[in-house]
Amino acid sequence: MTDFGDMITQFDQAHTKLEQKVAAIIKEEKEEDEDDMPPKEPTDITYLKGKTGVPDFWFRAMKANRLVWDQIKEKDEEIMQHLKHVDTVTSENPETKNMVLTLKMEFGADNDFFTPNVLQVSLEYESEDQVKEIRGTALQWLEGKDPTKKKIKKK
Repeated sequence: MTDFGDMITQFDQAHTKLEQKVAAIIKEEKEEDEDDMPPKEPTDITYLKGKTGVPDFWFRAMKANRLVWDQIKEKDEEIMQHLKHVDTVTSENPETKNMVLTLKMEFGADNDFFTPNVLQVSLEYESEDQVKEIRGTALQWLEGKDPTKKKIKKK
C-alpha cells in the first residue's frame, strides 16, 4: 500500500508537470510567418466595465474545459452560471491515514435552485487508484427547480 506522503509527492510532481505544460501553452512566442497572419481581434470585454473581477469566470472556465463540460447537461447550464468559486483541498484522514481530496463549489446568493450555496464532495482514497468513500453535501432543491424531475402539465 502506498504511503500518504508518497501520494502527496506524486501529486505535487504531476501538478508541477501540468503547470509547466500550461506555461508552455500560454507562453507567447513569435512565429516566423507572423506578418502573414491576419491581425488579431481584441476580445470584447465591455460587459465587465464597472464590475470588479470577472463575474462569470468559473462558468467560463468550466465551459472551456471539455472534460468537465461534457458531464454538464443543457438543463444544468443555468445552475452553473451561479458558480462563484471552486477550491480543492488535499488532506489526510487522521484515523485511516488515507488521502482525502475535497472539492468545494460555492454558488452565489442569487442561486434560486437549491440550498446550501456551498457544496462539497470528499473522496477518501484507499490506494492510489481506489476510492474508499465518497461524502458530499445533501442538496435541498427549491420548489420546482430540481432539473432531474420532469415537469408535467395537467390538462
